[in-house]
Amino acid sequence: MTPAAAKEAREFKFRREDFKYISGLIYDQTGIVLADHKFDMMYGRLARRLRDLGLTTVEAYIDYFSSPDGGDELPNLINAMTTNLTRFFREAHHFETLRHDCLAEKHAAAQAGGEKKVRIWSAGCSSGMEPYSIAMTMAASLPQMASWDALILATDIDTKMLDKGKAGLYPADDLSEVPAALRKRYARRAASGMVVMDDVLKRHIRFKKLNLLHDWPFKGQFDVIFCRNVLIYFDKETRDSLVARFVERLRPGGTLFLGHSEALAGEKAGLKNIGRSSFRKETG
Repeated sequence: MTPAAAKEAREFKFRREDFKYISGLIYDQTGIVLADHKFDMMYGRLARRLRDLGLTTVEAYIDYFSSPDGGDELPNLINAMTTNLTRFFREAHHFETLRHDCLAEKHAAAQAGGEKKVRIWSAGCSSGMEPYSIAMTMAASLPQMASWDALILATDIDTKMLDKGKAGLYPADDLSEVPAALRKRYARRAASGMVVMDDVLKRHIRFKKLNLLHDWPFKGQFDVIFCRNVLIYFDKETRDSLVARFVERLRPGGTLFLGHSEALAGEKAGLKNIGRSSFRKETG
C-alpha cells in the first residue's frame, strides 16, 4: 500500500500538527524524542486509545486529555507511546560480567568479613525480564542469597509494564534464552502455556514507577546500574545528563551497563570502559 493509500484508509484523520503537538508533549513529559518517521507508529497507537475511549477524532482526544476530566489519561498516552522491547538475558555478556566480576567481588568481600549487601538498579525495566534475569544471576552467584541484604530496584515509566513485572507471568517461549538450570529452578508452569517466576526472586525485586527526567526519590548508591536501550530515545543533551546522574548514584568501583548502541554515551569522565558497553566508576 502506498503512503497515499494508507492515509486514505486511516480510520481517523491525523494531521502533522497533531503529531507535532503530541510529540512535543511527550518530549516535555519524558524527554523521549519522537522523530518524523514515527508518524505512522503514533497514529496506530493513538487509534487504539480512541477506540478504547469511544472517541471519533484525534482532535477530540487532544481536547479530552487536556481537560480536567481527562487528567488520568496522560499516563495512558505516555504508556501508549513507550516502546517496550525486552527479553530475558538480553546481551548475555552483561550477565557474564555481572556474575564473574561484580557479584564475585561482592561475594569475596563478604567472605573476608565485609557486609552481605548488594544494590542493583534496572532503570527502564519494561515488563520485568531484565530484573528477573539479574535476580537469577544473583541467586546463582551468591550462595545462600536469602541471608543477603540484596535488592534490585526495577523502575519504568510505563505502569502497565510494571504490573506485568510484579506478576512475573510470561509465555513459556519467552524463557527460551534462560539457561536450562535457572529456568528449571526459578520458573514454574502456570495455566495456558504460561510460566511464573519464583517468589524466591520476587522477594528481592521492587517495581516502582519512575520518570528518569524527574527527581529520583531514593537515597544511597548502587553497586550496579543497568540502563540499556533507553538512552537511544533521548537527545544527546539528555543522554549526557542522565549518564552523569548515574555516575553520581554508583558507588566507587560500581558498574554501569548500557545498550550496545549506546556505548558512546558511557565514554565520560569518571567511567572506565571494562568491556562491551560496560563501564566501571573510577575509584580515584
